[in-house]
Amino acid sequence: MVTGLMVTDTGFEVLVGGEPVDARRKLGAPDVELLQDIAGRYVDAVHARSDDAVFVGLGRELFAWIDGGHGQVAARLEQVAAPLVFEVRAPWSPSAAGWVVLRAPWEVLADQTGFLAADGLRRFEVVRRLGTPTDATPLDEYRLGLMFMASAPRRQRELDFEAEESAILTAVGDTRVDLVVEDTGDPEQLGLRWADLGGLPVLHLSCHGVNNWPASPGGPRVPVLMMEDEVGDGLPVTASELIGRLSVRPRLMFVSACLTATPADAEGYLPPGQDHRSPGEPADGGPGTSEVVPVAHSLSTSLVRAGVPAVVGWDGSVTDGAATLFARHLYQRLGLRLDLAAAVGDARRKLLACEQPLLRADWHLARIWLGPAGGGPVVAGTRKRQWMSALHGTKTFLDLKRRHVPVAAAEMFVGRRREMRQALRVLRGNEHAGVLLHGQGRLGKSSLAARLADRFGDRAVAVVFGDYTALGVLEAVAAAVEDNPAARSLIEARRAEVRDQPEALRWLLVDLLSGPCFQAGSEGQRPLLLIIDDLEQILEPQSEGPHRVAAGCAPVLAAVLGAFDPERGDSRLVLTSRFVFTLDRLQERLEPVQLAPLTGVAQRKLAVRQRAVPSEQLREARAGLAARAVAVSGGNPGLQDLVALRLVYSPQVDLARAEQAVTDMEAYLDRGDLPTDAEVRAFVENLALDALIEQAGTAHIALLRALTLFDLPMPAAVTDLLETRTGGSVQRLCGLGLADTFPDVRDQRATAAAVNALAAGRLTPLPEADEAELAAVVVQPLLAAWGGPDDRPAWNADLDLQLTRLAVLADDPTVVALCAGDAVDALLAGPAKQALALGQQAIAVLDRCVTPAPVKLLRKVAEAARVSGDGDTAVALFERAVQRATAGGGAAEPLEHARVIAFYAEFLITRGALEQAEQLLHQARDMFTTAGSEGEAAAARGRHADILYQRGDYDGALRIRHDVELPVYERLGDTYSIAVTWGEIADILHERGDHDEALRIRHEVQLPVYERLGDARSIAITWGKIADTRYQRGDHDEALRIRHDVELPVYERLGDTYSIAVTWGEIADILHERGDHDEALRIRHEVQLPVYERLGNARSIAVTWGNIADTLYQRGDHDEALQIRQDKVLPVVERINDLVGIANTTWGIAQIRLDQRDFSSALSNALKAFEILDRLQRPDGIAVVGVSLGELLAASGKPDSAREVWEKSLAAATKVGFTSLIERISELLRDIDSDPHPVDG
Repeated sequence: MVTGLMVTDTGFEVLVGGEPVDARRKLGAPDVELLQDIAGRYVDAVHARSDDAVFVGLGRELFAWIDGGHGQVAARLEQVAAPLVFEVRAPWSPSAAGWVVLRAPWEVLADQTGFLAADGLRRFEVVRRLGTPTDATPLDEYRLGLMFMASAPRRQRELDFEAEESAILTAVGDTRVDLVVEDTGDPEQLGLRWADLGGLPVLHLSCHGVNNWPASPGGPRVPVLMMEDEVGDGLPVTASELIGRLSVRPRLMFVSACLTATPADAEGYLPPGQDHRSPGEPADGGPGTSEVVPVAHSLSTSLVRAGVPAVVGWDGSVTDGAATLFARHLYQRLGLRLDLAAAVGDARRKLLACEQPLLRADWHLARIWLGPAGGGPVVAGTRKRQWMSALHGTKTFLDLKRRHVPVAAAEMFVGRRREMRQALRVLRGNEHAGVLLHGQGRLGKSSLAARLADRFGDRAVAVVFGDYTALGVLEAVAAAVEDNPAARSLIEARRAEVRDQPEALRWLLVDLLSGPCFQAGSEGQRPLLLIIDDLEQILEPQSEGPHRVAAGCAPVLAAVLGAFDPERGDSRLVLTSRFVFTLDRLQERLEPVQLAPLTGVAQRKLAVRQRAVPSEQLREARAGLAARAVAVSGGNPGLQDLVALRLVYSPQVDLARAEQAVTDMEAYLDRGDLPTDAEVRAFVENLALDALIEQAGTAHIALLRALTLFDLPMPAAVTDLLETRTGGSVQRLCGLGLADTFPDVRDQRATAAAVNALAAGRLTPLPEADEAELAAVVVQPLLAAWGGPDDRPAWNADLDLQLTRLAVLADDPTVVALCAGDAVDALLAGPAKQALALGQQAIAVLDRCVTPAPVKLLRKVAEAARVSGDGDTAVALFERAVQRATAGGGAAEPLEHARVIAFYAEFLITRGALEQAEQLLHQARDMFTTAGSEGEAAAARGRHADILYQRGDYDGALRIRHDVELPVYERLGDTYSIAVTWGEIADILHERGDHDEALRIRHEVQLPVYERLGDARSIAITWGKIADTRYQRGDHDEALRIRHDVELPVYERLGDTYSIAVTWGEIADILHERGDHDEALRIRHEVQLPVYERLGNARSIAVTWGNIADTLYQRGDHDEALQIRQDKVLPVVERINDLVGIANTTWGIAQIRLDQRDFSSALSNALKAFEILDRLQRPDGIAVVGVSLGELLAASGKPDSAREVWEKSLAAATKVGFTSLIERISELLRDIDSDPHPVDG
């Protein structure tokens, strides 16, 4: 009997246990407005990562709306048996009001005890249904059947899909699930595989999602999954395109991607960030630039409308880890034949109970959408389908190799998607007999072979390892086909023949493959997947050309290669070897698949898994050493496993040994001696890098050294030139595992080559003269190979960086002028000094070659100089950029002209040249407006607001933020600029003492945006602002923690010397308060002042001298403190009209004059400071200065003025919570009111 909301076009009814709670209610405008408001606040709370209290409050509002003020629902719900499934049902085509009800966040429904979903006894869960329920197709006798496909398009953030697959298998176990994994990520291949299987109950798609993709120019936006095309590039797939490829509808689809349950017309959702299941880039033009349909489907509801009975999706941006944890528990419960709603509810509670805040935060995002036939269990039986276990390949390997090199455990297998795709394409095709997986030792060839075997559940897997004789091969095949009576009989009948005549193996295999192992059939008949592992054991090197097979084994391998043929059915071969080989051209029957070192992303994924093994204490203590261990592994997963996991993270290995092992590897990769650690030394000796390099020969070594010139893999156009120049062969180097192949960074369909990272460390570096000569030879051909100047808009910054470095070496002004600006811009994401160095080298090339430097290059190098603390260089470059931009009127690059002026003005603000900056900003704003760049014009107005803020015109600054900037950024959907602007509003609120609202903006508006964008600098700055407020409130420990643990590491990594100096100054503020005056003064003199002076930042210099004066005053050195304030600080702050600085300085002077009993001077300075602070509405300053000013006024016979000042001071102290001042001022007011006094005058 149903419990929930039954919605029609005009009203709704609340049912509990199938019985109405009250009369039907009209669904009116107030109801719609209320539910829309709750939904909007829910989205805001999700983005702000609000605590449970906010979501409980929303849930209680929903509960109260359901109850309608009658108080009956809670009692009636108590009588419903568990699991409590709350169904929100609407017509097949709901009205607009009906959609509002459906979209409300019912998952957070709460009563007075809290979330209903949190109660593990009641097991509350929400389902949303479109249409009137109908009977579902009867369940069959089989156990849970699941197809899992992950899509990871190139140039998008890579999900940890291996962890999700592993988690499902770990949770359910391969004895409770028939799992099929489709590795292509291609919807076309998904459809073919799905048809071959005849469908399964569950289809799980793991990928990135977008809810408002511009499917056609100017048309409505639609929800899509970001899947892969045939070569691995991104392919947006709509619900109709996806469902059209499925011959049979699954009972359940789990579209585990961001926003798959979020409609296309939803507003207020932030772009997902790092570790979220979305591409992370705004869809073509950003939100709000295309039409959306009035009531738009989500991907989930579109799939339901297309006939899928049940769909689970995410209404928001889910983190990768939360999605994986949820899937693990969902399928564990479904495997036990639970009802879908109960299984989802249990998985939801696992997230809710998670101790990791980042994962727990997503507990309420999952949504169940049902069609008329949806709901209930998705599996009822226990019968196994006629496939092998999902881990049968891995188990076969582990059984055979348990005393030898192990196959990577499922949770440690990462980063082989490209090679897996290529191998699967061959093994499923009809052009080759199989694949040769080759590459450097311990790259994971055997592990990949095992995973390939896992993917072929309809194959009998035979593994040959160690015994490569004819009988060794035959015994492996016999073990694999022992449940195939016809194959078993054939082998038994001819085993003796093969023992006596090894060459007879070929014809026996031919008869097997074309007979009982031709195709899957009855009586155990299955095709054969024969894996011959570690073939290098029987290969012999040749001075030139590939390895050859040892004479004693050549006939056997020839027999195997000759027998396997696509014409003889579906049986295939997989060989693994460190080296390619030759065998009378029979090797051509295999497609070579070279394993490259792990990418940086894959190394990090593996490192995350490895970090989960040790205790938290050990993990934290050795984090830095582990990072070095990952670096020295050079992308070799076996080496990373040894050094990072088995040494650094092992509690049985002391720190000294682990440190020595890493240090030895670092030295070894700089042409040092073999490591001293026995395990590491044995690993390195097994790789035999030095022997292989020597074996390659002089010409090939020359080619290998030439490849060390490049940071990226080089396309054939470049490697062909290098081969001609050196006489070496890339093919031979790859065959030896000394060079690796990758997809070309510009054209993923083409192949590029790079020196192996570990081999590079054993080579003699190229002399500088040789580097310059080689760079001159290749830079122009490389530019042409990557498409030339016309294709540059489609490049990524890595290409610009590579070409710029080569062009600088080659003194090529054409390429420098073309690429260097974007290259420097890319480097600004890291240490600024690196960006500055490359930029200066690029400008020097252009100057030597009498080639005008592009404005963008000058601007970016100036920015790098500013960030790295070289103020004079920044000024010179900005001025040169302005001159260059205005040459010839600047008509050629109007936007670049405006940008350089705006950036220069921003820099001048820091140097105190406010009037010049103001003029330049007006000019830049007009140029942006003329060029149609509305956002940049608003930003220029924002920089003018910075000037007003610095001058103390807070109202003027606020007016620009609210009336000019925010409307523009909101219209453009520029979430980053919106967050920045709100942060600047919070700065003013902080200054005015509204600390609670300032903190709310930091936590709920700014940080969610920056974290989703992965903007480390903005995150650090925002935390610094939070620390400012903590400091003001006296929470010095937390402020100090933020400075040391959050801010400084980011600024140091970026090489941002100015921010480093500012942060150390804020640390010195705390030290000053704690009485550590010597250390505070050291920081001011040795850390801050040198940076500010080098930058020419007048205001920061003045502030720092003022801080020094504060410390000197506290130590009793009043004369020097007074001199500093009068001679070093006051003239500067008055020149730049820094009202806050003037107020602080005059108040400091007043304090000293008061101590010197110069009451007249003290009064005038205190009065000046108070008037400024009152005008600026600075409650902290008003409270502190007002106390002393009132006392001076009272002493000078002006009690009425004193009372007026104290009353303002009391109000200010109350606002900011200065308890001790409140008591003191209150007592002063009582005293002055009780004493008779003359009227002021």
